Amino acid sequence: MGLFRRREPKFPTLVAVPAMAELPKPRLQSAARYLGTLDEDDEKVTGQSMAAKSSSRLNLSDEALDVVRMAGSFRIPVGALRGANTSTHFDGKPVRDLLVIRWEHGEQQWRTGFRMDPSKNIKAAASVPEVDQWVRTISKMTRGR
Repeated sequence: MGLFRRREPKFPTLVAVPAMAELPKPRLQSAARYLGTLDEDDEKVTGQSMAAKSSSRLNLSDEALDVVRMAGSFRIPVGALRGANTSTHFDGKPVRDLLVIRWEHGEQQWRTGFRMDPSKNIKAAASVPEVDQWVRTISKMTRGR
């Protein structure tokens, strides 16, 4: 029966997001669609609700990137961020307005994809997602690591 069984990447326990009232002041904040997390071998992470696509709110502060979502919020400390980039595909599927965050957790590298959602942004005037601004800001924060 193990013929079609996928290898499940080992995923360590995630860092919890503080209560909303205790979140640090964000440098950037945006609505996004969480698309999933991939390991170094491009295998999708399924444990700890990481496979569930869901609406999310991204809050990037000097402390961390907080991913707030109903399916399971998590925090990526700034020290664990390894960079960000834009792309046209994630997990083999085409995606517009894609932000890919590279980070380290449990001595492994991970890539997490978000489709930025300008229609739900806090700034009413934001009609175009600011994916490039996210990439620039995260790159500056991770420079020198």
